[in-house]
Amino acid sequence: MDLLAILKKFKGEQERLDIQEAFNIYNLLRARYVSAQTVQLFKNFVHDIGWEIILDKFMKHFDKQIAILEGLGEEYRIMMPSRPPLDIKFATSINDITDEYIYKKIYHDLIAQLMSLIHAVRSSSTNDNLRHIIIQDLTTHFEDFDILYKFGKLKGWEESYPVYKTALPHQKEQLSTSEAFHIWDHINLRYEQIELIGIFISFAHDTEFKVILQHGIYIFNKQVNHLEQIALKLNVPLPNRPTLPVMSPIDPETIKDKFMYRNILSWELTSLDTHVRAIIETIRNDALRKLWSELLNTELEYYDKYLKYGKMKGWTKVVPIYGEPVS
Repeated sequence: MDLLAILKKFKGEQERLDIQEAFNIYNLLRARYVSAQTVQLFKNFVHDIGWEIILDKFMKHFDKQIAILEGLGEEYRIMMPSRPPLDIKFATSINDITDEYIYKKIYHDLIAQLMSLIHAVRSSSTNDNLRHIIIQDLTTHFEDFDILYKFGKLKGWEESYPVYKTALPHQKEQLSTSEAFHIWDHINLRYEQIELIGIFISFAHDTEFKVILQHGIYIFNKQVNHLEQIALKLNVPLPNRPTLPVMSPIDPETIKDKFMYRNILSWELTSLDTHVRAIIETIRNDALRKLWSELLNTELEYYDKYLKYGKMKGWTKVVPIYGEPVS
């Protein structure tokens, strides 16, 4: 029995909104308003036709996301930020504002949006529907980010980044120093998670929880084996592997399932941050960035199911609900 099968037993209760989720809706909408205004402004100065097409696509995504967030704000009666003008138009163009400058401004704006979105995913634990909407928004932003970055490389607007130096010949694309670090960092992260889960398996009391732990360690071992092969191929040093799990002489009753669940949930949140940072900082190797994106999507799906399972068990922390009077 895997995590998905276990969760099929869970019948969700009526969706409520906690106080952080109310802020997330407000904050994401405010950021989306600014992003829309930025794109509207810069579209007046764009020279490249291909660049204009990409900005039009981004604008459609922003409009859709704004409509969803405004609907949520109305549904939950949240005070919303001031709405921007419908559009921004200029009668003349300014040649000093180049396409390259516009690219760099949009690029950094998207990165700021991605960091806000992953924080909103992390902190939206009460309302499953809201978390799903934010995850979809995050996925769309990463797709836009990938299109934007590849377009910038094609146009020669990207900077040259420090190269990871090794005596071995590289394949199609060189590694940057940040990319080599993220390979090493991901392997370290998975090693630590595998070691922790291996210890927890021997202490788990709940049969279903033990199955979830065993499934998690299987997935992490599969991922780390792949990462190890990439590291060997690209001459990235490998850290020491985790120790093999052993039966502990400690009384299993001293470690509760809730404690173990929450520790692993914290590691899940760390993994999400690690994947996001790796995607943003993978600036040379497209194949590697695709791998980090796949890991992020897998992690998001697993995190969502793991969080729902903990809510079903009563193991998650209960955030104060938005709109309820404080006694």
